[in-house]
Amino acid sequence: MDTPVFFVFLFIHIVSLITGFGAVIAIDFSGVLWMLKKLPLKTVAQIAEVTQRLIWIGWVGLVLSGIGLITLKGFIDNLTWIKLFFVAMLGLNGIFLHFIKKATDRLGDVNDLPPNLVFKTGLASTISQLGWWGALSIGFVHRHIWHYISGPKNPWIYMVAIIVLIALAAVIGNAVTRKTSLPPQV
Repeated sequence: MDTPVFFVFLFIHIVSLITGFGAVIAIDFSGVLWMLKKLPLKTVAQIAEVTQRLIWIGWVGLVLSGIGLITLKGFIDNLTWIKLFFVAMLGLNGIFLHFIKKATDRLGDVNDLPPNLVFKTGLASTISQLGWWGALSIGFVHRHIWHYISGPKNPWIYMVAIIVLIALAAVIGNAVTRKTSLPPQV
């Protein structure tokens, strides 16, 4: 299995992981600094402008090299199905974050976001971290502990549970944040 082609795909996979996940960490950390009032929202938006491209480059590199790695492996075990779910979730979440960024850009040069937009940003960042760390952990386990893991017996249950939890968080969060409003600015 460890042919020269495998190592080329693995190298691209690792570089893509560093590029994409590194950019995610950078933008999420700048978001935390904004929440702590250490950075203005405008700076976070500028950082997001750069990191958004790097995240997509990393994600696409991971997907393409992952296809090569799975092809060389010759099969998809149940844990890999969960990893593929995380990767797909990250792609969909990236599209959601793109719309959040557009909504934030439309607000202009403000430093406070409406509660609903803060919630959506927090939810999307949480989904992002879950997806990146989940896929990374599964990839590490497969490469360094076991190449084939038979469990979990039914990966679809875990995927559906994650979707249900995210949907519940979205519904509850939207309901709560729509009822609140920002105080008038002076």
